Amino acid sequence: MSGLFDSFTLKQITLRNRIAASPMCQYQAKDGLITDWHLPHYAALGRGGVSLVVVEATAVSPEGRITPGDLGLWSDAHTEGAAAIANAVFHATGRRIRSLPITLEKVNSRRA
Repeated sequence: MSGLFDSFTLKQITLRNRIAASPMCQYQAKDGLITDWHLPHYAALGRGGVSLVVVEATAVSPEGRITPGDLGLWSDAHTEGAAAIANAVFHATGRRIRSLPITLEKVNSRRA
C-alpha cells in the first residue's frame, strides 16, 4: 500500500507526495480577473506542502461562469492573471513547475 507522503507518477509528471490542494470556488474575481485576494491565497496553499495546486473554477467565456465572481480565461488579461498566480506560488515555495504542478478547473456552465 502506498503512503500519503510517497511520490506518485502519472505519465511525465511526478508528484512528490499524494497531497493536492483541490479547487475551491472562492468567487473573488472581478470580470473574470484575479484580484489582490488570489495571490496570497494560492501562495499559502503552495507553502502548505501540497504537491499539486488546482486553481478554482475558471470559465472559458463570460457566459460560461457559474457566478460573476468566477475566474476567467477568455482574454490576454486573464492569461496574465493565471501566470501571476503560478508565479506567486513558485515565489512563495521556491519551487518550479516540475516540482509543483499547477492546473485549473475549467468550467463552462453556459445553458442553452
